[in-house]
Parts: sequence; structure tokens; C-alpha cells
Amino acid sequence: MAGAISESIAPLRVGAGTEIAAAFPADGTEPDTAVRFALMERLHRHYTSYLAGAESFLTVPRLGGDPLTAATEDAWLRWEDRQVDPAGLPESAEGLADWFAALRSRHVQPAFCRYLADEATIEEIALFFLAEELVDSRFDDLVALAQIGSTGTSKLTMAENYWDEMGEGKLEQMHTRLFEHSARYMRGRLELGGVDISGLGGTEVYENANLVLMYGVHRHLTPRLLAAMGLMEYTAPVRFQAMVDGCSRLAVPDDVIHYQRIHVHVDADHGAEWLENVLIPLAHHSPEVLREIGMGALTRERVANAYYERVWRQMRALR
Repeated sequence: MAGAISESIAPLRVGAGTEIAAAFPADGTEPDTAVRFALMERLHRHYTSYLAGAESFLTVPRLGGDPLTAATEDAWLRWEDRQVDPAGLPESAEGLADWFAALRSRHVQPAFCRYLADEATIEEIALFFLAEELVDSRFDDLVALAQIGSTGTSKLTMAENYWDEMGEGKLEQMHTRLFEHSARYMRGRLELGGVDISGLGGTEVYENANLVLMYGVHRHLTPRLLAAMGLMEYTAPVRFQAMVDGCSRLAVPDDVIHYQRIHVHVDADHGAEWLENVLIPLAHHSPEVLREIGMGALTRERVANAYYERVWRQMRALR
């Protein structure tokens, strides 16, 4: 267990506190994006290592064992919480459905989706697809983590979602496999076009992936995870349809866009069921849980909006 033990006793290195303060300033100043990017890359390595398969047991880190990781997470959570306007949080469990519907309406990225469907080149679509890889390639693990501790209809709803992710028991239809097939094609199109993707993983891209990974691996953040995933499921069909339309316009083979095509309808069902059977019943437990649901959804909205803006700039820079 050398790898795990070495991380569990690692001290907070000299200067780390200054870097964290620069990346997540408490005084309202702009974050140091270079430092923040380095910390986000490190967080992503930590989360993906933690979610590794059983064969990697020697290198799986222990949660809370690395002081720098813990300090980064704490500072990031506090920073994100300061970005949320408390007046925008849901006021009651009874009003959560309407609150969530309004959030969905403003988060579907209509201009970006129109661009994907009608204007984007194949290289631009490929670039966006590979940016999505940091989240989509681990979504089944997130659904698995979300189910822990749930009961009744809530657990069945998430289990049905997970069963869909598993291709309803068909190995070749597992969503991660379908995604990998599409990713190989898209990566090849970028190579053919001479597009360098080494700079794709900007700070916003990693934050978009890290947010749900952080929510997923820490049990006390589960209400935020459920809210963030509910928003993801509820808004994804619009973007998946835009991807299908854009890829069809560019004569991308049907087998490559099968992943996107099935999610247009699957995620629409999942989003509605997740809200009705998971989030609304959970919100009735206490005002504190309701607040956590609101914080998770609004933080996901802010982080994802910044992500789409960053990726769209990178896409258009290819022209």
C-alpha cells in the first residue's frame, strides 16, 4: 500500500496556502487562473485515481489523506458558495419543481446549441466532444455513487438510470463503450485536421468535471451531487439533439452519433424522473437539505456556463 500510505502522510507543502488563496481569493479579486488550473489538474488526477478499478488498489488514494487536496477542496467550496446569491435558492420543497424548471430553461445554452447544429465544423464538434469526455466517460460511476444510502422509489429511479448506462445488460451498448467509440472517431478527425488538442483542458473544463466528481466522492455532498446530476440530465437532451443535428449535417457515420442519439430521449425521461422521484422527496426532509439541493444546482449552473463559454471560444478559434 505504499502509494496510498505516502499520500496519507504527505505534509502541506511550503507555499501551498498562498497558492490556494490566490486561486480562490476571499476578498472578491480575480482568481489567479494559472495557479487555479494547476490545482484543478491535480484534483482531477486525485478523483480519477480514487475511482480506479480494483486492480489499481496499490495507488488508490485515501480520502482526506492529502492535506493539499483537502485544503484545495475546502477553499474551492467556500469560493463557489460565495458566488451563489442566496435570494436565488428555492424557498420551499413544494416550489422546487417550478424552481428547477426555470433553472433548466435558462441553462440549456440555446445559442451554443444552434451553433453546434447549424454552423460548427467537424473539427469544432470534435473538440467539444473531447471536452465532454472528462464528465461523460465517468457518468456511470457518478450514478453508482449517487445511489448509496438511498431507499425506495428514489433508489429505483437511480437504478433504472444506471441500468440504462449499462446498456440494459448488453456489453456493446454500455454507454461508456459507445462514448469511447465516438471519441476515437472525433480524435481521429482532429488529427486529420492537424488540430492540437493539448490546450483543450482549460481551468473551466476541469472545474466542470471536478465539481461532480468532488460531490460524488464525498458523502456529505450527496444532496449537491443529486441536484447537479438532475440538472445535467434535465438539460442534456437539447445539447445532444444539437450534436446529432450538427453531425448529421456533416455526414458523420450513424454509429458514431448513436451515443448522442439515444441520450436525446433517455436523458429527457431521466431528468423528469430524477426531479420527481429523487429531488422533490429529498427536499421535504428539511430546510437544510433543500438549501443543499439549491446550492448544488446553482453551482453546477455557474460552473457549466463558464465551461460552455470557454469551449465555445476554443471551437471558434479553430476557424
